Amino acid sequence: MNMQSPDIPTVHTSAGTFQGFVADGCRQFLGIRYATSERYAPPVPYTYGDAKHLCTTPAPFPVQLTSAIERTLTGIRYEELPQEESCQYLSFAVPEDATPDSRLPVMVWYYGGSYRNGGCDNEFYDRTVLAKENGVIVVGINYRLSLLGFVKNREGDFANNGLLDAIEGLRWVHTNITAFGGDPANITLFGESAGGDLVRCIMLAEGTDGLYRRAIIQSDPLGTLENRGAMERKILDELNELPLDAPVEQVLEAQRAITSHVTERGKAKHMIFAPHSGVYPLPAQEDEEKRWREVAPKHDLIIGTNAREAATYIGGNKVASALDRNVLTRWLLERFLHKMTMDIFTGPTRQFAQRYARCGGKVHLYSFFWRKDKHVIGAGHITELALLFGGKGVEGTLMAQGLSGRDFLEHGKPLRRIWTDFAKSGQLSTAKVNGMIELTEVTKH
Repeated sequence: MNMQSPDIPTVHTSAGTFQGFVADGCRQFLGIRYATSERYAPPVPYTYGDAKHLCTTPAPFPVQLTSAIERTLTGIRYEELPQEESCQYLSFAVPEDATPDSRLPVMVWYYGGSYRNGGCDNEFYDRTVLAKENGVIVVGINYRLSLLGFVKNREGDFANNGLLDAIEGLRWVHTNITAFGGDPANITLFGESAGGDLVRCIMLAEGTDGLYRRAIIQSDPLGTLENRGAMERKILDELNELPLDAPVEQVLEAQRAITSHVTERGKAKHMIFAPHSGVYPLPAQEDEEKRWREVAPKHDLIIGTNAREAATYIGGNKVASALDRNVLTRWLLERFLHKMTMDIFTGPTRQFAQRYARCGGKVHLYSFFWRKDKHVIGAGHITELALLFGGKGVEGTLMAQGLSGRDFLEHGKPLRRIWTDFAKSGQLSTAKVNGMIELTEVTKH
């Protein structure tokens, strides 16, 4: 790596020359644009000019409304953060002692948020913890959300532009990461919730086989992906009433209106935006089995869920908290949470893991159960992320469950080791951490 000074790492790539900064034991590069886009159009790869570009400012977030759940859990207020409609940026952390010859494993993170919320530079996703502790490069990639990313193209037909963003960002990493000390032949995708679903879709998508080696899918709400046709058509029809050049504020108002009009009674209502099967670059549902038989033998997979996924969605509810505290009523709450968790997350995930194994893939299925009996949230949705990324900014929030940031940093070490060892070699450092997680290899039968 070409260093101008100990504090200003400078890297030359085919996409441009980038200056980062050193902090938290890593060389960091923030807010690198990998593509641009017109509204509802596919991303167009972006190349910088000859000048050196300072990459010290976090990437702006995609255009989005606030998330009441995430605000309650972690305190984040998306509406108060910088946002940009053409949001195709990425950021990453490289261990400080890396050189262009290091050929470090690369982990590419896709954030969740029901395809409505999120951004790669959310402080909750502190890439430096994984990078410096375990000797990997960790990249976060922005992609367009909701109406702007997962509904339509400029002609008014269904489109998967947010997915195309995610793939274009991965292509940038594969092309340029060598200059930063990474190994383009050893890239692992990982994501949680909608981000986990996005990882699954990248794997399923046309032409992505050579861009990564392994994948980790966390808490994919697969149960919400059934019987979506009528709901998606209604969303598309309503959005098509809005002019293409409407101000972005009007687009957000349209999103509020459209989401309030969704009358879907099934599980799909829990994630109304998602990539569309049979729309480029995804195969039709009847062709997915053939595609998985092409993909699975080439790409090892970790996939799994948390023991009490649904608990996160009721954790701030006073009635639910009261039911949880009362020994006579806690069973009723647990029964509801178990069914919702099983229907949306755990059951469909187990079925997918078996399908992936039958298609020739090596797959480990995990169950995360940390603190499942100690708090109303317990091992709820996204709780493993506080361990995986070190719990930055969580202390004092509902998600912290009364623990300190230091607690998350310390308790998360074995989980981070499992994830990064898999990224390095496809092997697991352990198949079980008492009181936290257990992984089993799924067989073809």
